[in-house]
Parts: sequence; C-alpha cells; structure tokens
Amino acid sequence: MQETEVTVQLLDDFGTINKILLDQGFKMLENYQINDYYYSKYDFIKEMSYPEMIRNSFLVREIIDDHPFAMLTYKDKKFDDKGNVISEEKTKLRIASANEALEIFNKAGLNMWCNLCQDLFVYEKGDVSFAVQVVKDLGIFLEYEDEAMQGLSEQEKIEKMITNIKLLCLNIGDDYFCKKVYMLSLIHISEPTR
Repeated sequence: MQETEVTVQLLDDFGTINKILLDQGFKMLENYQINDYYYSKYDFIKEMSYPEMIRNSFLVREIIDDHPFAMLTYKDKKFDDKGNVISEEKTKLRIASANEALEIFNKAGLNMWCNLCQDLFVYEKGDVSFAVQVVKDLGIFLEYEDEAMQGLSEQEKIEKMITNIKLLCLNIGDDYFCKKVYMLSLIHISEPTR
C-alpha cells in the first residue's frame, strides 16, 4: 500500500512537546522503541544521494514493546524533482530474531551503514494521528502519515498534513521532508557494525 508522509524536526524538549499536545486534547495511544539497521551491498553507500541510498538498502527493524518482534523491510520510495519522498510502499517480512539476521548479513559481508534508534510516541485526536520520534544522537521529529486521507492526491495529502502540523503550535523546523537516516549517516561517517 502506497503511503504519503511528512517528517519535521521539533525544536523543544519532549516534556514541552508532550504537554502542548496533551493540553490540546491529544491522547498518547502508545509508545515503543524501534531499532533500524540499514544494510547495503555497497561500501560507498554514504557517498550516494539519498534516493540512491534508499534504493540500494534494506533494513532489519526491531520493535521493542510488550510483544517485541523483528522484520526485514524494503522501502520503495517515490521522489519528487527536489529529492523529497512523496510516497512509499514497504515490503515487510517478519523474522524470528533481529540478532540472528544481523549476524547472517554481517557474515555475508554486507555493509551495515546506519543504526537508527528511536523512541516513538503515537498521538491521536479525532482523525489526526502522528508519531513523535525521539531519535538517538539526532533530535526529536514528528512523522505524520496519510492514514485517514483517502481520495486525495499525494500533493493534497502533503498540504493537508503540513497545515495540520502548523495548527499544533509546536516549535518546528522548516523542512517537512526530513530524512532521518540520511541526517544520521552524515553525523556518523564511520558507523561500526554490530
């Protein structure tokens, strides 16, 4: 299923963000941790453009909550002419163990070029639902997907999501298409393998 999303950086601490959202009537539905391990067959993946990076990578995703699980995921992203992601389709395969998968890929000589660890807090009010993501070594982001916007074009969905974000009265950055894994890879030029 094709999804459209926007991701913007939040410029306050989590306590402030949480209070603002709760004061506006949002409810925190769930929170959990995600560890993403990005792999590629290329050693020079960090020298590629973001679209090339994603096309040539897959990830081992580890979800840590009351019922932890792991999956292999490939993201088939559609980009606009500025390199922003306007939609994506994910192919997922549930696996028994993230650690065993990481061991296999490392032994096979694949390059684990980024490890993105984040705590997610899902908020909802009416038909608006989004995740606040506290990303280790990077900052706090709001990721908003188009779950309740059937019948709109990708651009209409993006415009509606940006409008809804602006109505939250949060202190936000000016890029609504933050690429967290790309941003983190620029910080950690030589990420060790696990």
